[in-house]
Amino acid sequence: MYHHVKKLMYTVEIGEPDPRFGRMLLEQFGGANGELAAAMQYSIQGFNCEDDARKDLLMDIGTEELSHLEIVGALIRMHLKPMKESREAAEADPLVAIARGGGVALQDSVGNAWTANYLKVTGDLAVDLRSNIAAEARAKIVYERLIGFTQDAGSRQALQFLMTREITHMRAFSAALESMEKPPFSIGIIQPTPGLVDQFVNASTGEGEEGRDAEGPWNSGNGLHIVRPKAEGGSGLNTKPYDPQPGTEKTSPVDSTPVGEYLNGARAKKPKQRVQHAKAS
Repeated sequence: MYHHVKKLMYTVEIGEPDPRFGRMLLEQFGGANGELAAAMQYSIQGFNCEDDARKDLLMDIGTEELSHLEIVGALIRMHLKPMKESREAAEADPLVAIARGGGVALQDSVGNAWTANYLKVTGDLAVDLRSNIAAEARAKIVYERLIGFTQDAGSRQALQFLMTREITHMRAFSAALESMEKPPFSIGIIQPTPGLVDQFVNASTGEGEEGRDAEGPWNSGNGLHIVRPKAEGGSGLNTKPYDPQPGTEKTSPVDSTPVGEYLNGARAKKPKQRVQHAKAS
């Protein structure tokens, strides 16, 4: 059940309205990394989540994102207000001024309509939590860039508040993923092909104005090693056929139910771990 309270989570105040900046702010209202996308992504993941404790986390943060949407909407409305009376202001974005009446709209900063295609919902808890960590990082950097394009103190302070909450949510999602006690690269129920999983192809070769070959822990560390393509006289990737082995990957008691008809008995799961917790009133 949702209940709207007629009070912003953060009180927004601005100095002089800036319609062009208001248009930029639409990126965080109806854009791919905006607050509506976050609210819908986390809430739908929560609807699907089979673990009560992490479902609660997803619904908590999804609901807070709706509050953030309201803050961004208030900020946009204040900056776009001159569009209602001034043709010069309206020319900053005729679509918003004429079609939307100079108010907030479900579009991004260049007029693209909001779409559910922005949402990353796989139905696998560990995968969705990883998507959410990345989503919070993207939103944080967008807020940071918006701060870089306004000198209005009230706007900067509101954006600082919103930017900070992205990091809070990233920490919460990271902790939830870690609490599943899975190895960092354990996804699903089928282990990757042995040997092949450790091979890194040096597919960007040579040296020139675009750079040179480099080695680091991303290609020759953490169990990885570089292989040269066969076209360059190397051994290439291990392409020996290997049958999928359902049930071989390390899982967590709170993992989502596996999906698929041909899992060879790997559908059986450990009993759910119910985490008892109380919320502060």
